Amino acid sequence: MIGVVAAMDTEINDLISIIVEKEEKQIGKYTFYNGKIDGVKVVILKCGIGKVSAAVGVSLMIELYKPKYIINTGIAGGVSGVSSKDIILTKTLTYGDVDCTIFGYDFGQVPQMPCKYQVDEVLLNKVTNALNEKKLAYKLGHAITFDSFITSLKGKAIKKEDITICEMEGAAIAQTCHILNTPFLGIRYISDIVDSESQISDYQTFETEMAHLSSAIIKNIIALI
Repeated sequence: MIGVVAAMDTEINDLISIIVEKEEKQIGKYTFYNGKIDGVKVVILKCGIGKVSAAVGVSLMIELYKPKYIINTGIAGGVSGVSSKDIILTKTLTYGDVDCTIFGYDFGQVPQMPCKYQVDEVLLNKVTNALNEKKLAYKLGHAITFDSFITSLKGKAIKKEDITICEMEGAAIAQTCHILNTPFLGIRYISDIVDSESQISDYQTFETEMAHLSSAIIKNIIALI
């Protein structure tokens, strides 16, 4: 079984609509949809926006369904070397608002956790092969997770050139999967570019389009992974 997690309805509704043998389970504010897409067993969750919502939802998913892999899909803000509408596979993830450097940790590192969360290499290879087979261009990169919508990196203790995307759930999902020994990968579509003059208008223009495309990526490759 493959778990798919996204923050917003628009990022997963297209996937939910094509599940066959669909079953729903409600726990608190979370609804889990499990069944099959293209013959592959899946469980899909809209976790909500932000780190806590993502971590709680993924914890429940792992406990209830024990997926072989978890994929976080959805939109993100681009930073370095990317353009709007790019597909980004996150190879590594850290937090942008965690600072325990006074105790010798790297910026973005939660104490007693890795300095960077690494995605599962087996899953990464499966996804890159699937994207190549479908002739879908993509880029590999590093994601920074904040509990804020980032419009500027000025004043932040982060080198812009070290970041590919900013988003609001990825590192929390990666940390949860690390703790619970579940392979993880992030696939994101760029909706806007951080620090650009047109960032907000681009986000408003591309949010829904890119969110639907994030579902389309999963539709295209799920039978291949």
